[in-house]
Amino acid sequence: MSRYIHKIESVVKDRDGLIYDLIFSDKNDFTIDIGEYIPDIYKFDDFVSQIKDILKKSKVTVVKNSVDVDSKTVVWKLKVKK
Repeated sequence: MSRYIHKIESVVKDRDGLIYDLIFSDKNDFTIDIGEYIPDIYKFDDFVSQIKDILKKSKVTVVKNSVDVDSKTVVWKLKVKK
């Protein structure tokens, strides 16, 4: 049980780091393996929507994005304008 709780905490921490990078880093192009941030890759739509909402509130515009789905992973490619 504690292993499961630890896993959830690490997912949240990684997500916060991703959000920070998307908002504050000098990079504008990102390739994100969504499986590293959520335990169920089939819920990638919710993850992408949440991150886009946070970026919008932070005045970061998503210029271009695509989601590539296969049987093992989901990769989100996006370009932002700060």
